[in-house]
Amino acid sequence: MSRERMLLGWMMSGRNVLATNLAQRRAAACHGEIARRAALSESVSRSLSSGPRSAVPSQSWKVYKAKQSLSQNFIVDKRIARRIAELLHDTSEGGKAVVEVGPGKGAITAPLLDLYPKMRAVEIDRRSVYYLGTALPGVRVVHGDVLQYDWKALAAETGERISVIGNLPFSVTSQILFSLFDSAPVIRSALVTLQLEVAQRVCAPPGKKPYGLLSVVTRLYGDPKFVFTIPASAFRPRPDVTVGVVRVDFPAERPRFDVSECDLRIVIRAAFHQRRKMLRQSLKKLLAEKEVTLPEEFATKRPEQLEPLQFVHLTRIIFGKGSTPPGVAVWRGKLQDEARYMASEDAAEGEGDEEE
Repeated sequence: MSRERMLLGWMMSGRNVLATNLAQRRAAACHGEIARRAALSESVSRSLSSGPRSAVPSQSWKVYKAKQSLSQNFIVDKRIARRIAELLHDTSEGGKAVVEVGPGKGAITAPLLDLYPKMRAVEIDRRSVYYLGTALPGVRVVHGDVLQYDWKALAAETGERISVIGNLPFSVTSQILFSLFDSAPVIRSALVTLQLEVAQRVCAPPGKKPYGLLSVVTRLYGDPKFVFTIPASAFRPRPDVTVGVVRVDFPAERPRFDVSECDLRIVIRAAFHQRRKMLRQSLKKLLAEKEVTLPEEFATKRPEQLEPLQFVHLTRIIFGKGSTPPGVAVWRGKLQDEARYMASEDAAEGEGDEEE
């Protein structure tokens, strides 16, 4: 009996040892995972704050006043400016593929320069070019109009697709976005501030009220995401609107639609020009000239009910297959025949899409 008790004691003791060892191994593994995650977090933190931070240049109105003609509203909240800079994710060497659009007085530029020392900026205001040249001599500021900027040449120079960031002027927001869509194959991402109403259009899915031409085109070429809202108090001069930050990621290869994108633009604009009407009515002129009858699946729908790729299908029905002429600025350029296909004279006032 005593021998059985001894054996039982040894067995229970062995089980306790095994259980203890297993618990210790699990605890060690858990601590190891926690340590690994902490090290990773610390590494990321160091990458965002290593070395001395560049002093943010003065944002005072005394430096120079904002020009209404350039639609300037400078970010003066340093915390928000740094948050925007840290949301950009670029993997090029030293950030050589990072381009800030309209750096102004450098609120975003300073923290951006800490993260991407080889970045550059494009600025139309000579006062800003001179100011940043003295306040942030480490950044290369190119004087010029971003709407005329050659994104493809820069991509060829750097050997990378471009990461665009910037506090965009409200008056040319859509045009800047359209210029990026025209250069989509060489753009990696765009992280930009927009008037909240425009930000909602960019990110709107089908069936929602803000869904329109800008929504469709953005989703045809990229993947938009709304990031966060900025209060008007973060800007000087203070705008009359709330501002949103939007990120658009572009695929490495430009989508192939098997239609001319010039024709695609005509169809989308004509459809949204009378957005409350069914497509058989809003596309009436176009259908008559091309002698095409729409299938019922399109004829009785309104434009906001179509997915972006359905507009490609609709274009193929009306124009047939085709290709885009090389070198054409499809979304920013003026198309010779486009006006002929706009809404009929009985279009209700205010129905047109105002995104261009």
